[in-house]
Amino acid sequence: MADTDVKKVTKGEKKTREAMKKLGLAPVSDIFRVTIKQKEGVLVVVAEPEVYASPSGETYVVFGDHSFDDIASRLQKAVPKANVDDIVKAAMPAPTAVKESEESEEIVAQAVDNFDYKGVNPKDVEVVMKETKASREKVVETLIATKNDLVSAVLELTTN
Repeated sequence: MADTDVKKVTKGEKKTREAMKKLGLAPVSDIFRVTIKQKEGVLVVVAEPEVYASPSGETYVVFGDHSFDDIASRLQKAVPKANVDDIVKAAMPAPTAVKESEESEEIVAQAVDNFDYKGVNPKDVEVVMKETKASREKVVETLIATKNDLVSAVLELTTN
């Protein structure tokens, strides 16, 4: 039986491995995935990488097949599909007692009604709050700064 999982090692790969050894880079085992985050939410993902590390541990060389994952486009597709009512219900704690639940809902509703959204859609604020776990005030400030762009607001709040 021939093992189909065995990779053929090319002459170039052999030379590269020898060069890594000459530079003092040692192979690192037990790494199954490498993810590199770039600007604007783009991820470079290397599944099943071959990783070499310098003795100082500050420099790594990664070999393998890479793919790109664009978080911004996934968020942009997901946000319009989000049902705001479901998000708000999911954010509310489960009622432990009917009386306490009714009182706390009234307090939360009053706090939300009295909050100054500064022209920002309250449903947009709820969506961004759910995605980023940021405070209402911070979300409103970010939405104003990003001109009500939900994706940019989520990215800004999660990357800072």
